[in-house]
Amino acid sequence: MLRGCINQAPEGVQGRRMRWLLAIAVCGCATPPAGTGGAARPETPRAAAPAVPSDATIALPGGANALWWDAGSSTLYLSDSNASALMTWSDAGGLHVETALPAAPAGVSLGGIVRRGDGTTVIASFGFGTQGGLLAVAGNEVTALTGLDPARRRVGLAQDAAGTMYSAYFVGGRGKPPAGGVAVVTIAGAAATETEIASGFHKAVGVVATPAAVFVSDQTDRAIFRIAVPGYAVTRLAVAPAVDLLAMLPGGDLLTGGGPTISRITPGGEVTALPGKFEQVRGLAYDAAKQRLFVVDHSVTVGVPDQLRIVHLAE
Repeated sequence: MLRGCINQAPEGVQGRRMRWLLAIAVCGCATPPAGTGGAARPETPRAAAPAVPSDATIALPGGANALWWDAGSSTLYLSDSNASALMTWSDAGGLHVETALPAAPAGVSLGGIVRRGDGTTVIASFGFGTQGGLLAVAGNEVTALTGLDPARRRVGLAQDAAGTMYSAYFVGGRGKPPAGGVAVVTIAGAAATETEIASGFHKAVGVVATPAAVFVSDQTDRAIFRIAVPGYAVTRLAVAPAVDLLAMLPGGDLLTGGGPTISRITPGGEVTALPGKFEQVRGLAYDAAKQRLFVVDHSVTVGVPDQLRIVHLAE
């Protein structure tokens, strides 16, 4: 009988309303037809998926080595060994020269970078066994710190959360067996002193520090060592395919390169390779806010500049 009523209903608003009521009776739901005056149920908006940072490759003007990410200013610090300059990179400003550094007659090979609490940047100068040292940069003023052994070839610099600074160094090389160590660096004005906390390494190049431990990479042994704080007891943490400068992720894992891959080392010593292929990995730095890893990809071709690679890495 209902069907007959619907068939006999005049076409228009009343007919469309009756068909809608029948649909509700049959299935319990329907979308109101146009012109009936019923309001459609609003859809719950879907949450947008978090954006994954795009990987990027930035050509560097010359040779680069170490990196330092300053989270407070969202700025990456790096050095240009060819031009002897401290450089910065940011999302907004791109790559530019921050401060020119004095060139040394023995050749320029700039190492680790540390940003101090007072805004001073300290940079290791390799020195090739005769002019090794540390440079302190405050704005455009550059000071070669006095009181350091120029025979030490310094590559790695690190600073823990309390502000204690460490250097990794070795002597020898060029036909002589390298002998390396790790020292605490104390700066007073234009002078610096190094107090050795561990020795017996070979080519010590990378170092990172926490208040409870200092980690150093030995390029000769392809190993990562842990130095306990306090006490300075040394234990071997892991062996990797290659090692170079070190970086630490917020969860405590270490990263190192030295070859075409990046090794990730857990606090328990487990070593895995991150995806991706490079020419030769050197400096590393991590931006926890945007979950991205900065990599100095050193060119193995003479005359071809290095690259700054930015890759997504969920910690």
